[in-house]
Amino acid sequence: MKKISCIFASFLALVGMVACSKNTTDVPAEKIKVTFGISGPGLTRATGVTAQSGRNDSADEAKVNTLDVFVFNGDVLDGHASVNSVEATVSCTAGARQIYAVVNNSAVSGITKLSDLLAVESVLAVSGDSPSNFQMIGHTTATLQADGRVKIPVDRFAARVVIRKITNGFDNDAQAASFVLKSVYLTNATGKAMYGGSEVADQVWYNRRGYEASNNLGSYTYDEIAVADGTVAKGASYETAHFFYTMPNGFDAKVGLAAGETAFTPRAVRLLVRAEIGGELYNYPIAITGIQSNKSYEINELVITRLGNKDDGRHDPDDPDDDDEERPIVGFDQGFTITVNDWTVELVNGGTITI
Repeated sequence: MKKISCIFASFLALVGMVACSKNTTDVPAEKIKVTFGISGPGLTRATGVTAQSGRNDSADEAKVNTLDVFVFNGDVLDGHASVNSVEATVSCTAGARQIYAVVNNSAVSGITKLSDLLAVESVLAVSGDSPSNFQMIGHTTATLQADGRVKIPVDRFAARVVIRKITNGFDNDAQAASFVLKSVYLTNATGKAMYGGSEVADQVWYNRRGYEASNNLGSYTYDEIAVADGTVAKGASYETAHFFYTMPNGFDAKVGLAAGETAFTPRAVRLLVRAEIGGELYNYPIAITGIQSNKSYEINELVITRLGNKDDGRHDPDDPDDDDEERPIVGFDQGFTITVNDWTVELVNGGTITI
């Protein structure tokens, strides 16, 4: 009997030890408060922003309307805060963590793992006529402590293409005297990018191979020029800057369709200037390859000295023979050199192009 009692007592003690151990491991890690801020060129908190000439206002391009901060412990979400500010305080646990800041996409939801966040698509959305809601993302790693402060650098997903000056460089007096700029626009602009940087499976394309009135992003990809402004005398310049936007595009500067292709295929962004000369329309396409997020590809001056591709008066992105808006200008060597500087600025052909 005594032996049985001893065994029973030992059993109870063992159960107690297991229970104590279980209670100890189930105690959640203590939460701390950490403040996260974001940094980047010209970032400002949006305060009732309204569109003016919008796209020409670089301050708008850095507006912060919303900020979401995600703290991950490995792949698991450890804390999250969503604010209308440039700083957010997050309740999370201490230790080495990965932190992501998402700007201007308060619709990000259902994130429980890092892999969820990296699978989100960023969309180049138009906000009125003003680029004041560009989505941005930033990432850093830090060892978090109570009442700590961490800065996270953020970059826009979008890239920018700028042309600042167009000069009438014709020697022929008749051609020079009849020179009128009609429009400037981007072709083959992309509309999506992945948070994790992977290739977009269902990319959206605007102005495929040429201007598409029903498939563009308004002033993000197309500007019409009034006759009074576009009439440029011989040797004179049109000096209104035009700012356009696209998501990253790493495709080659393809022209037309390859044998066996029956529809549009991916290709590099082109900046296109359309001018009327002697009563006829001519196109001047300039391919810009390797476009990356948060970079501004800039042409300080385009000097036009010859007739471009005569406009055929139609546009069909699926027609292999309709290439007047992407065919290189005969005699124009488009061997661009691009220098990087920061939106990040990249000068196309050193900033000046003569056609």
